[in-house]
Amino acid sequence: MLKYNLFILCSLFALSTHAQTDVGSWLIYKNKLKINSNTSIDLQYQHRSFDLDLAKDQALFTAGFSSALAPNVTLSAGYRKIAAINEDGAYQKLAFSTQLNKVRFTNTVFVEERWINKDLQLRYRFGLTASLPLTAKLTVSLSEEIFLQNSGSGFNQNRFTAQVSNKLSQALKLNTGIMHWQFPTMKKWVFLVSLAHNINL
Repeated sequence: MLKYNLFILCSLFALSTHAQTDVGSWLIYKNKLKINSNTSIDLQYQHRSFDLDLAKDQALFTAGFSSALAPNVTLSAGYRKIAAINEDGAYQKLAFSTQLNKVRFTNTVFVEERWINKDLQLRYRFGLTASLPLTAKLTVSLSEEIFLQNSGSGFNQNRFTAQVSNKLSQALKLNTGIMHWQFPTMKKWVFLVSLAHNINL
């Protein structure tokens, strides 16, 4: 079922030749280093292009730990950095999931302490993802995440995402999709390409 991923990749390439200011792309690499069945080191790199012409790129790096508190509850914490806007910070994340027939629902609560130009900002993220497996290797998902902050109007941004996930092997998974990214004064479409790599230590 790789054709679905290839279709999105071809669409991204075609649009890159006609770059628009309201379309961007994120290239993501996720590396999960499994210490044991319940604990892992989580590394992630995101290369964000806001206009598809690579003129306003941002690189986001995160590193942290995750621990399964129960079969359906995971607690994570770590560090994040975006050099382009001089942002450093810490994060804590709680994820809990439930199954309804074939659909798996995952709720996330995210707290971020962000230092931007040495000013501290707190941000709170609340997300819901619904995932439906189509085959043993192919899964589709929809997610909604709202970001709130302790400054300004309180609303920071909203992300609605639709993705197709293809399990390439026991260690590799390729995700492709599209995200509608909304800020108080701006809306943008973003193409997503993500490679997740799991390694047992």
